[in-house]
Amino acid sequence: MMKKPSAFQAWELLVLSLPKGIAAFVVIVAGLSISLPLSVFLIGIPLLAFTLVLCRSIMVGEGSNVTAWLQGQKRSAANDQPKAAATEQQSWRSWLASVMKDGKSYRSILFGIVQLPISIVMFTLAIVLPATAFAVLLSPAAYEVSMRLFEFDLFSTEWGLDQLFDWNLTSAQRSWIAGGVGLVFSLLIPPLLKGLGRWYSAWILSVAGPEPVREVKQEVAYNREMFEYLMALGEEGHPANETDKNLARA
Repeated sequence: MMKKPSAFQAWELLVLSLPKGIAAFVVIVAGLSISLPLSVFLIGIPLLAFTLVLCRSIMVGEGSNVTAWLQGQKRSAANDQPKAAATEQQSWRSWLASVMKDGKSYRSILFGIVQLPISIVMFTLAIVLPATAFAVLLSPAAYEVSMRLFEFDLFSTEWGLDQLFDWNLTSAQRSWIAGGVGLVFSLLIPPLLKGLGRWYSAWILSVAGPEPVREVKQEVAYNREMFEYLMALGEEGHPANETDKNLARA
């Protein structure tokens, strides 16, 4: 059963986007700067392919993370193992040709360059929004600490409320009003983080593309249908013999 995306996982996804964005930017810029000039001597082509593979792996991994978050699941690294095994069986020429023909290899260049500014914005919002909300929420406690320890009034400014509503508010009352605003803002943080997570996921999936769908082998599908058919016969009063059941399970 699919779960709803978690706000905490969205916050974690946004915070971790910055180091991944820095890594992708460094890999693609350094790799292109080294491999493109050396392409004249042919040695730059394998270096370019290796650069594209590294950046593409970061992009695909981030795509798997956002897909798992949207589905309310945790990403498993088991989906990447068949690809790795298939890559090891290829020769270096076929591997090089597959990398150069893959559209994701060239989309990884866009990902490596644009991901850095986007990740900076996402990281900043993920840190600043909760910190600001909780800081404003703790305004009454901050007022008490500042008055008792430092004799400094944090809420001496009237904010214009006295002129608009003809209120004669004390500094302590203004601190509690600020705390109420912080409470409302804190309640809005989870949907804000989920909205940022969905926007970030849309960007990642637009570049990385959806996860590849695994094809079920025809023989496995046939055996599964045969097993379900034999079980249905057994439930209807026509029990299948043990030989047919074992044949279906094989």
